[in-house]
This record gives sequence, C-alpha cells and structure tokens, in this order.
Amino acid sequence: MAIEPVTGEPVRIPPGRVAVRLNDEHRRAYRQLYARYRTILDGLPVLREDRDFDGRPVKMTRAQLEALNAAFASLGEPEGGHGGVFESQEAGRTGLFKRLQYLS
Repeated sequence: MAIEPVTGEPVRIPPGRVAVRLNDEHRRAYRQLYARYRTILDGLPVLREDRDFDGRPVKMTRAQLEALNAAFASLGEPEGGHGGVFESQEAGRTGLFKRLQYLS
C-alpha cells in the first residue's frame, strides 16, 4: 500500500507549525501504525479519529510531519524479514522492548 507523502503549509499561529489535511486513506494507514504501538516512540503526532481526518487542517510541527511521512512510507515494508507472522511479531516486540529499556 503506497501512500503519497503528506504536504504541509506553514501557518502563522502557532509559529513553527504546518497545516496538514488528512483523508480516509490516511486514517486507515494511521490505524495500522497505531496497531503497531509505535506512535509515541517514533515521534508521530497523536491524532483524533473524530476530528482530524475529516478534511480540516491539522496543525503539527515539521518534525512530526516528517515522522508521519516516514511511517506511511514504511507501511508497505515487512517488519520481521522472511519469517512468518509470529516471527515478525516477536521481532517487533523485541525491538520495542529494547527501545523502552533505553528510555527507562
């Protein structure tokens, strides 16, 4: 599933933020990302389903926009390599535990 990169337009208030418009395709991709439990660790913005995906502009920082585009680009790539479903889940969990151990 290839999602085109999201573009942001600079806004005046608050300074340093960009306005992004997200649609239903982005909602499906964000649900997949959220299911991986990596949204906080990867620096993704926390989005609300009831309001942020209806076409209105969402304000976020440039770093959050870049993290969101990188996460959308990585959706098509397999996480664990050549193994099956359980091997990829174990590899993802091990990577998550290593990151959490580093943060604590």
